[in-house]
Amino acid sequence: MKIIKVRNKNALLELLKDEVDFEKIILADDLIKDDLIKDILLVARSRNISIEKISHRKMIKGRSGTSRESLVGFMISKNIQSLKNLLDDLLEKNLDPFFLLINRVGYTSNIGIIARTAFAAGVNGLIFQGEEDRFLNEETLHFSMGAIARIPLVKMSIFESLKELQKNGVKTFSLQMGGTTYFKENLSGPVAFVLGDEGEGLSEKVSSRCYKKISIPMRQDIDSLNVGVSAAIILYEKVRQENLLRK
Repeated sequence: MKIIKVRNKNALLELLKDEVDFEKIILADDLIKDDLIKDILLVARSRNISIEKISHRKMIKGRSGTSRESLVGFMISKNIQSLKNLLDDLLEKNLDPFFLLINRVGYTSNIGIIARTAFAAGVNGLIFQGEEDRFLNEETLHFSMGAIARIPLVKMSIFESLKELQKNGVKTFSLQMGGTTYFKENLSGPVAFVLGDEGEGLSEKVSSRCYKKISIPMRQDIDSLNVGVSAAIILYEKVRQENLLRK
C-alpha cells in the first residue's frame, strides 16, 4: 500500500467520486470554502473519509514544493496489477485487450499526460518498467489530474510484457520513424502500443519484437512530436476505427 498526496483540488474531487481510497483529507483552519472545496468535503463525508483541520502554520511545514497548500488528500494507491490478471479479467468479460507500454519516458509531465489520455481513451492498462516511485508519485498524479491512480498499472519488463501480450493474441505496434502511416494500419481488436522517449525513441531491440512499426507523418524538418501528443494521436485513431466498426 502506498500513500500519495493529492494537491490538485479538481483531481482530488475526481478521485473521490471514482471511489479511490483515501486515508484522510487535511485542510487549513482558515480556509475559505469555495464551491469546489464544498463539493470535495461533501463527497468525502459521504464516504466517511477522515477530515482534519490543522493550523495554517502546520500546513506550511508539511507542504510540497513552494505553492501554498490549504487542502490536501492522502490517497491510498492500489492500482498496481499483474498483466496476467488483467488479461484473464478481459477474457472473462469478453473484452479486447487495449494496452499502452511506456519505454524510457522520463519527464513526469509526459507520464501524467499520457496516463490521462490513456484513461480517457479506454486503455485497459498502462505498462511500465523501472522504479514504481518514479512512475507513480505526486507529480505524475498532478499532471494526470488523478488519472494515473484510476487506470490499471503494470510494472513489468517491456520484453516480458510483449511476449505475454503476443502469446494472448494481442497485436503489438511500436511507434517510431520509418513505419507504416498509422491511419493506414488496422488498429481495431486486441492491440498494444509501445512508446519511447521523444529524444531517443525506441531501440531496435524493442521494436524488432513488435508486430509492426507505425509512424505519424510529419514535415521533413520535424523529427519527432512530444510523446504525450503522439500517444493521443495513436490512441484516438484506434478509438475512431473501433467506432466506425460499430456503425
